[in-house]
Amino acid sequence: MNNLAYGHQRQDEIATKVEELLRKELGCGSLIPYKIVAQTTEETGVKTTLHDVWTALKSGQTTELFSIHFQLSTPRAFDLEVHMNRQGAGCYAGPLVYSVVIGVAVPSEVTFDENGQFVGDGAASKLNASKDVLKKSDAFAVKQGGISGFEVKIPRFLKITPHASGAQITAVTLPRSKSMGFSATFNTKEFLELVQKLEVRLHPGND
Repeated sequence: MNNLAYGHQRQDEIATKVEELLRKELGCGSLIPYKIVAQTTEETGVKTTLHDVWTALKSGQTTELFSIHFQLSTPRAFDLEVHMNRQGAGCYAGPLVYSVVIGVAVPSEVTFDENGQFVGDGAASKLNASKDVLKKSDAFAVKQGGISGFEVKIPRFLKITPHASGAQITAVTLPRSKSMGFSATFNTKEFLELVQKLEVRLHPGND
């Protein structure tokens, strides 16, 4: 059984299991590169993760043990950081931090707030004009959930920020149990669908 909950805290063994499950979900034929990051209260330790993601996650009711940072290239380039939370002598997967760079620029930061609306400059109004985008954003940037038996509450986090190559989307979600609790999903399909919808909606001309 590989359901993102483990009865020990051996980081290398857990990272291997998590990579195996992610590779299967994405249908990758080769190992996905990753780095184990020991968290501190000062920083995430991963340059590509926004500092305020860590601040937001620390305000939740979780005790993080370590995280696993994946750099993926298929079906498009994006990063995923899997946060492993302490549970007695074991641990389980909690927040999933996704980050991707898109080719459409935004002039300033746009945030999806607790009320299910984008706030910020003119780009926010473009996104709020699409009920489908709002629905997908609300479903992905969850405030509570997780794998069965290890549900948690987290602050909502979905942010679009300017980037040298266009814009960076950073979003936090939670894994879900499947196969009657014997396995779990990282929601990668949902993330990639959301990114595509945001990218299309932000494209010049889609007012």
